[in-house]
This record gives sequence, C-alpha cells and structure tokens, in this order.
Amino acid sequence: MIRFGTDGWRDIIAENFTFENVGRVAQALALTLKRKRQVNNGIAVSFDTRFLSDRFAEHFATVLASNEIPTYLSKRFTPTPVLSFIVKKKNLDAGAMITASHNPYYYNGIKFKASYGGPVLEDFTRKIEKNLINSPIKIDLKRVKQFLVITDFSEEYFDHLKNYIDSEKLSRYNGKIVYDAMHGCGIGFLGKILKEFNLDVDYLHHDENPLFNRKHPEPIPENLQELQKTIVENNAQIGFATDGDADRFGVLNEKGRFVQLHDLMPLLFEYLIRERGMDGDVVRTTSMSETIDRLAPEYGKKVYEVPVGFKNVTEYMIKENILIGGEESGGFGFMNHIPERDGILSCLLTVEMLATYQKSISVLVRELRKKYGSFHYLRIDRYFDSDLLKSNLRRIRQNPPELIAGQKIDRVNLIDGIKFYFNSGVWMLIRVSQTEPLARIYVGGPDADQVKKIIKAGEKLIVSGQTN
Repeated sequence: MIRFGTDGWRDIIAENFTFENVGRVAQALALTLKRKRQVNNGIAVSFDTRFLSDRFAEHFATVLASNEIPTYLSKRFTPTPVLSFIVKKKNLDAGAMITASHNPYYYNGIKFKASYGGPVLEDFTRKIEKNLINSPIKIDLKRVKQFLVITDFSEEYFDHLKNYIDSEKLSRYNGKIVYDAMHGCGIGFLGKILKEFNLDVDYLHHDENPLFNRKHPEPIPENLQELQKTIVENNAQIGFATDGDADRFGVLNEKGRFVQLHDLMPLLFEYLIRERGMDGDVVRTTSMSETIDRLAPEYGKKVYEVPVGFKNVTEYMIKENILIGGEESGGFGFMNHIPERDGILSCLLTVEMLATYQKSISVLVRELRKKYGSFHYLRIDRYFDSDLLKSNLRRIRQNPPELIAGQKIDRVNLIDGIKFYFNSGVWMLIRVSQTEPLARIYVGGPDADQVKKIIKAGEKLIVSGQTN
C-alpha cells in the first residue's frame, strides 16, 4: 500500500518502495496533471544521494515521458530546494524529488512540488492517491527519446543565491565554519558558495555514502556529536548541518551547543527587516515557540499559526506577504526565493547575519532571551500502537484534563493534535502520525525542570490516557 503523509510518500526500499510502485506513482502523477490539463510546460525530476535514488528517478522520468509529458531529469543529485527553484523559475507544471529526506538509509520516497516551487497542497495529493490504480504504467522508449531531457539544475540556483545574499556582508565573516553534509545533498552546494567568498570552512561527511554511514541524516543534537567535537577542537565559531535532501538544517554555536530554531527564526526575521530592508509577515507551525509572536508586532507585522507540516506554511507563503515561514524541525522559507524549506540559503543568511552584527550566535541568542525571557525545549518521538494512540488523542481532544503533572492548564489549542498552555508559561503539543505508529510530544517554556516534568507526563498521557 502506498500512503502519502504530510510531505509525500516514504517507505522501505525493496519492501514497498520498489520500481513497480515508483512507476505507479509516476503514472498517477501523469494522469492527475493530464486531467487538470497541466502538462504543457513539463515536469522536473531530481534525486538525493540514497541507494538507487538516481535509478528510481530515471524510472520515474521514463514513465512521465512515456505519457508524452516534457520531462527534465537532473544529471546529478541536488537538494530538494534546487528542484523547487527550477520548477518555479522555469514555470513548470510540477516537480518530483526522489528522497526520503532525513529518514534512515533503508527508506526512500517521493516529494511532489507544485508550479509555485513548493510542496503540493492536500487536494493535489489526494488526487494522485485516487489515480494510483486507474491506469497501467506506460513505458514507450520512442516517447522517452522525444520527451525526456537530462539537464543541470544547479547553476541557475547558484546564480540566484549569489544574487539573494549580500555578498559584501557575507565576505566580511572571519570565523571558522564547520559544515556537516551528513553524506546528503548539501555536498558541493553550501561549501561551494562559502568557498567563493574565501571563507574558512572545514567539512564533515562531505562525500557520497548511500547508506549515510548507517546513521540518520537528520540535523538534531544526538546526530551531531562529531560536529560538536570538531567545532570545539578546531576553535570554530559556528557549525552547520543539512539533512539528506538539504531542505532542513541545524546550527551549533562556538561551544558546540545546539541552537534552537525557535531562537534563530526571530533573529533572522529581525535581521532581514532591520539590516536588509525587507518587509513582510511571519508564518510558523504550532510546534514553534511564540517568541516571534512577541517580536513581530514591534515591527507592525502579523504572525500566522498553522498545523505542523511545511505545506501548511507554504499555503500562507503563496497567498500572503510573508517574509519568513518556518517550522521547528529545521526548515525556513524566505520571501523572493521559494515557498519551500531551504537549508542552504538558511545557513548562508545566518553567516551573513553574524558577519553584519560582528557577534557570535550565542551572544545573539543571549540578547534575544534577555529581552523575551529564558526558553527551554524538548521533543519526544514515541512509537506505540497506532490505533491506541489515535484513540487516546481523540479522547483527550474531546475532554482535555484540567491538570497535567500538577500544573493547571490555562487553555488549549486544537489546530493540530492538542496544544496545552499552562499558567506557568510552559506549553505542550501532542500529535499522532497518520502514517506511522508514532506520537510526537513537544514542550517549551521558561523553566528547564518544568519542561522535563511536563514532557514525561505528556508521554504517559498519550500512551496510557492517564494524566498522573
């Protein structure tokens, strides 16, 4: 069975992610676009560094071209935002990226991109699902020769980024940078631009490894211990990591400590307004801190809150005047670029900000927290029986408790799962995956001990339905 989640389809290679099923998805996409009469401009297809991704992408593109759809296949792996940029820049009908993003090495997947250069919305995904069994897979080698073009997506993206960033400001950065590509698609992209400005960069895992050295290519603290060690040993000022398809990123400060994107998002938002003269509102997922909700009104700007999943951020970025859109799990999108996460641009703008302020990231975070109060954050991914998790969440949403871990609940938010706001200033979000036997518990607040206490109670609540 092929199940689409919040960002496309992901599954285990050879078990369900097979050439046959990839062909079925390609055929369903072709049929969906043809029924919408959106096939004249063509589709771009790219892939990540995973095992067989290039072959899966070739097969996907072959099916599209066999359906007489102009198809542009990348000649090499690229970050997902490169594909999205090409779709938007060339006004194509859609894009397809063969990637499982930050999932383990034995997974692969497919992300769909719309003509605006961002994730497709829910209704489009549902149409593809309905068309999965409606038509046999077409393979026509004569049509492939006519409609398939293998091309390079990278140079236009590089040119755009170099025009987007402030080259003069960026080139003034004089600290050492360590970049961990995690064996993913950031290889040859972020480093290439930093080197063009003669910045001092050391690299980790900057080589293709289809198994990611059997580690998760997700830029979260537990996966960045080597980056942390390298920063400290080499006296670096900042470290970056990008995930498997380089749309998400992580940042470590000069002491090797993880920088929460709850802090980085308001810092970048304020930097773009104050120093770059840009203008626009904010959209964030409900899993993010409300620091930016307190900062944005100081500049007369709105903040929109949406459910978790970047496609929800994208929906606002394409209809509102949004300067920055983001989610806590490592993804920011920016005005005048694409309504899509871009880990490469996010890292570049962070370096540009540090060069402009001539301050370390830890100092900037400290100044932010001095003004808006301390903040601590934890997240747990809890695997358990899917039906029980969903049943418990429904019951909790229908009848929320008044106390959790002895703390009084001030209000709840049902925009996604259930989010509790405690009168102590702590908040907790509980969500249950629709495609995996998984619950996610997110907790943030001013006191570290309270955050730890609440997240343990939240895990117990969603697994057992008990509050104490």
